[in-house]
Amino acid sequence: MAETPHAPRLPRLDAFDWSALSMPDAVRGALGVTLPLVVGWLTGHVEYGAYTALGALPAGFSSFEGQTRTRVGGVVVASVGMAVATFVGATAAAGAPWLLPLMVAIWAYATGLSVSLGPVANVAVLQWAVALLIAIGMPFGPEDAAVRSGFVLIGGLLQAALVIVSWTLRPGSREQASLAASFKALAADASRRAAASVMEPPSRPLLAEAVLGDPNPLLPDARRLLLLDLLEQGERVRAALAAFDVDASGENGAGARAVLHDAAVALEFVRWSLAAPAADLRASVAMLEAQVTGWKIPSDVPWRWSAEALAGQLCAIVPMLKALEAPREEDRRAAGASEPARAHGLLSAALSLKAHVSPSTEAGRHALRLAIVAALAEVLAQVTGLTQGRWITLTVLIVLKPDYGSTFGRSLHRALGTMLGACVAAGIAHLGHAPGWLVLACAVAVTLAFAVFRVNYFLYSVPLTVFILVLLALMGSPALASAEARIVDTFVGSVLGLLAYLAWPTWKGATAQQEFAALLEAHRDYAMQLLRELAHPGRIGGSRLRELEFSARRARSAAQAAAARLAAERPRAPFTAALAERLLAAVARLASAELALHTLVISGDPGAPVTTDHHVCELRAALETVMTEMAEALRRLEAPRTMLPLRPLQAGLAAASDARGIAFVTIAGRLVDATDTAYDLLRGRLPSHYGRNLAAIPASEASLR
Repeated sequence: MAETPHAPRLPRLDAFDWSALSMPDAVRGALGVTLPLVVGWLTGHVEYGAYTALGALPAGFSSFEGQTRTRVGGVVVASVGMAVATFVGATAAAGAPWLLPLMVAIWAYATGLSVSLGPVANVAVLQWAVALLIAIGMPFGPEDAAVRSGFVLIGGLLQAALVIVSWTLRPGSREQASLAASFKALAADASRRAAASVMEPPSRPLLAEAVLGDPNPLLPDARRLLLLDLLEQGERVRAALAAFDVDASGENGAGARAVLHDAAVALEFVRWSLAAPAADLRASVAMLEAQVTGWKIPSDVPWRWSAEALAGQLCAIVPMLKALEAPREEDRRAAGASEPARAHGLLSAALSLKAHVSPSTEAGRHALRLAIVAALAEVLAQVTGLTQGRWITLTVLIVLKPDYGSTFGRSLHRALGTMLGACVAAGIAHLGHAPGWLVLACAVAVTLAFAVFRVNYFLYSVPLTVFILVLLALMGSPALASAEARIVDTFVGSVLGLLAYLAWPTWKGATAQQEFAALLEAHRDYAMQLLRELAHPGRIGGSRLRELEFSARRARSAAQAAAARLAAERPRAPFTAALAERLLAAVARLASAELALHTLVISGDPGAPVTTDHHVCELRAALETVMTEMAEALRRLEAPRTMLPLRPLQAGLAAASDARGIAFVTIAGRLVDATDTAYDLLRGRLPSHYGRNLAAIPASEASLR
């Protein structure tokens, strides 16, 4: 079957994520930048205030990554690195400018390689290169450079201190709010299922998982553990909802939809209880308790087990919410308890960097490409003598990313945002040159930049440019000349970054099949352990099953990211964006069936009697073989070779099951359906390079499946 041509997607300016707007974080970050400017203005040392603000600005953007400890850690790493880079850049520019291309290449390489460490480390290391380039534009001798580096460090550490101070404001409120948002999402999921909408389970974890994984250090252990229990119940509720994926639209669907509607109402009560003020918590929990204790579940419907599991999980939430009224205070853990984890994190980071140094890896190739292009940009700035030419190199560092979509989008958005921001900044400077007016304009601009940082890159580029140019005007630079230079240099840097990627691309089409192979293997492992636990309860354990569920979810999230990158690139046969999207749809059905099976396992209601154990084992072995072959076929980019009769095995299981096995037989059918769909996709769209052409299998043999 021929693939439908898939045109690359161009970046759009209308991709605004207003849910990411965060005024409290914006005000905190803006305070760290504005306070030094105000102090410098009032004391008559505007330049010192500006240096401190130039340290606080990048550190402020680092403070948007991570949760609590990881957030402070990222800011501190960024601050120390910026101070060092500021000293090196300023002294080298003054004493050995011929060394600057090499220095830029080294810092750019570190920035590129840091993508392998995740967003917290990558954003922190990026600020080192930003500080280096800003310092190069203002050469100083060692003594003055050390003073400036000190102010940059103070600005960065001020941001870290503000983050720590924010911990004291209602400890636990952020964690509880994330749980409320998680249960709101579960309520919406239940409502959609009650409306008989076909829903795929989300690949992302509940919002509270990341927040509670790095909680406020001032949060008492008793309350933290209570919130973790609520998160676990939320995960179990999500799995139970998946068990209604087919029941709600099939026979007796009206009753199942009624249960789902009641579940949606109950989950809204949970959300209200978590978000309610302490004075209203008791009344909200009482309404929840009245809702869940009034459920009447028929005993003669096939979805009884899933409804009872869901009801049990909602009932278990009630006493947890009651405990939030007055949680028992306990001593917090000793500070040294986190040291082994920190050491393990450093070792893990070192191993990750070592693994990605080679240009054969995506991170290693991106680091080398970024280093070469940044060095060339620095040479271009020196040779041409462009005014403030370091903005070219800085733009390259910011817009050149490991993937085409991000590089193209950032290049376009930054160029347009800079153009508009430069015009606004020139107008502000034209209206008045008084330091107080310029400080006020800086405060407003940086607050807006922090507020829309995650909303839209174009929108963020506008106030950021305004802040930088007004700050330069405050330090004595002509506003109009700075605006013109910023527009030209940003345009040149954006074009240079895009051309560099096109000259040495890293197309996801060459490696995406690896993520999808890992996706199938992760879901295979999860399904196999669920089936083993069903046949032999207690052998695997709930914690191991939850770990496998999270691994499968992470693999699905990585595959979705790979599919999004494929869609932004030119088609590359045989693994195209169209095939990736169809595989994701099939795996979503597989994930839904697995979550339903997980609910059956933890519900305590045996899905299959002992007499069908050998049928369960046969089906498990066949599924494992087929899913393993599909993963290997993706890595080979060849059609799968193994073809086992899954349908007859599932039919034999259905014939041997009694009334207690109906739920499992239904779920097994969903597992087989999803696996068959994925298998047929690969068989029909991947080439066959061995003796027998699977596309020509006789209909009589194919019907066995």
